[in-house]
Amino acid sequence: MRSSTILLPIVAVALLGCGGHGHSDRGAAMTTELTRSPWQAGSASGSELTTAHYRIFTTATNQALVTYMPGFMEAAYQNYLELTGLGDRRGEALMPIYLMGTRQEWASLTASIIGAGAGPYLSLQAGGYCYQGVCVFWDIGNLGTFSVASHEGLHQFFHHRLRDRLPMWLEEGLCTVAEGYEISGDQVAFTPRRNNFRFTDLRAALVQDRFLPLETLLTMDSGEAITTAHDQAVGYYGQLWALLQFIRSVPAYRDGMQRLLADAEAGTLCQALNVSPQDLAGWRQQGRAYNKTVSVPLFRHYISQDLTGFQKDYQEFAKKLARL
Repeated sequence: MRSSTILLPIVAVALLGCGGHGHSDRGAAMTTELTRSPWQAGSASGSELTTAHYRIFTTATNQALVTYMPGFMEAAYQNYLELTGLGDRRGEALMPIYLMGTRQEWASLTASIIGAGAGPYLSLQAGGYCYQGVCVFWDIGNLGTFSVASHEGLHQFFHHRLRDRLPMWLEEGLCTVAEGYEISGDQVAFTPRRNNFRFTDLRAALVQDRFLPLETLLTMDSGEAITTAHDQAVGYYGQLWALLQFIRSVPAYRDGMQRLLADAEAGTLCQALNVSPQDLAGWRQQGRAYNKTVSVPLFRHYISQDLTGFQKDYQEFAKKLARL
């Protein structure tokens, strides 16, 4: 399985996708069967909560968060299956999540997990991250913590499920789509179109004439967006939110997206790219350059050869989504 490192700027922007907006009649219970056992993190005492798909280690004292996070993540997992078209796989290793009660506890754990490279992560002021398939958060309030968990949990899902690395337009785009949710009592409904922050980001990009051309958007990654300007960073996420909703709204595009995901799970993207498995493995070693190499060819193979026509239809969809 590939190693996944979610950089600090990705997490910072992921936090913007707060839930609780809009109404949906589709819901799942935020209660689930689990086992509980004591867990110690340094001098902090906590619990290990084991569910069907997760091991959640927590020192949080926020009882609502501790009570509902296990069920929220199991509901999020089912949402990931719906978003991706991938099937549930029984018998897999449980995915680890650390939910710390304070930022100090989180920082201490982060230093122990990442070691010498922890500096960029430790500058994070609110939120969490996914590092090599492990999610690490702290309590920043119920809505914010659930939002980060839903976004970063999909990065974690991809790390554990896929043999090949996705292009960032697909991975980050689906993670933004996963952010929207509404909680009513002990029920959670995931609402991809009801995400006020992404809606605002998209609308601003269109109104302020910062809407990126499709080929530019496809080859960008979040680190590149963050290092340019804040407005471009949030616009990048807003556009990906619109892009993946457009793809999912057109049956032929949705089918292509799901084929791409299935091939990434099987480890056969090299066939779509017409390269050997060894060549693809070599590209992966190039870090961020991998994304620029594969993004457009994979889009052309699975989604559309006609970038110009797709751009036109996508931008019209984005304007309607932004109510312009």
